[in-house]
Amino acid sequence: MQKIILLTSAIATLTFGAPAFKGDIEFKQKDGTIFIGKVKGDEWFNWVQDNKNHIIKYNNQSKNYEYGKIGEVNGVLDLVPSGTKVHPTLNTLSADNSKIDQQTLLSIWKQKREKALAEVYTDKSDK
Repeated sequence: MQKIILLTSAIATLTFGAPAFKGDIEFKQKDGTIFIGKVKGDEWFNWVQDNKNHIIKYNNQSKNYEYGKIGEVNGVLDLVPSGTKVHPTLNTLSADNSKIDQQTLLSIWKQKREKALAEVYTDKSDK
């Protein structure tokens, strides 16, 4: 019986635990324009990165992909859309928004991961 449970668990992990595609993907804006990017991050913290290494976030309100910036959400640092839509032929990004420090991204990722894990362990201990 234990072997069946172990085998089922292994199959579920292999089926649902696959890594994200590492290659280039076409992203379509609301107006139909397309740009090429790669998905970065994991289930706790993710973004799109273009071939110029600009960090991009999807804006649920505008329904467009926008260059990312560091902002506060609920009192903590997070990666948020800047309001500047990504366009494949225009480089409208100002110098102060062009690069986001990798250490800041790592810090945000750690914070989100710790929060998610704390919620998982809290949910399990409530049962």
